[in-house]
Amino acid sequence: MGTTGIPKETLYVLYDRTCVLCSETVARLKQLHASAELVYVPLQSLDEPVAPKVPGAASLDREALLEKLHVVDAAGGVYAGADGIVRIMRTVRGLRQLAWLYRIPGMRLLADAVYRYVARRRYDWFGRADEGCAGGACAIPRQDGNEDRKGMKE
Repeated sequence: MGTTGIPKETLYVLYDRTCVLCSETVARLKQLHASAELVYVPLQSLDEPVAPKVPGAASLDREALLEKLHVVDAAGGVYAGADGIVRIMRTVRGLRQLAWLYRIPGMRLLADAVYRYVARRRYDWFGRADEGCAGGACAIPRQDGNEDRKGMKE
């Protein structure tokens, strides 16, 4: 329940856990205050018995899920790619004000094109997380005490 006694909206954020960009984005989103309950669900865990029950998940195409982040609301409404990012932005204090830009004519097409461009290159640019090293488990400590996820000193 929200502070007003009204139940919070629930949004299920389906993301690729092997994508470093995706996992880091989720880690940052978890630190922000959202007016909705954001439930983060790695695609790789959708079929596990302990995974949250995402409305309509059975009808979602697994290949399409790997291409874009998907946000599913409690009624089963699906927002993919840039639409999903903007759907999340509308619930996060500080980002809500930026979400209105998406309504400017042409911005949806531009946002979708940029999203697709980055999504196609995300593994090349940001890397692929080894399942055993997700969350920095394999990070190598540097001499200055900070961790370097790629094992290299800066």
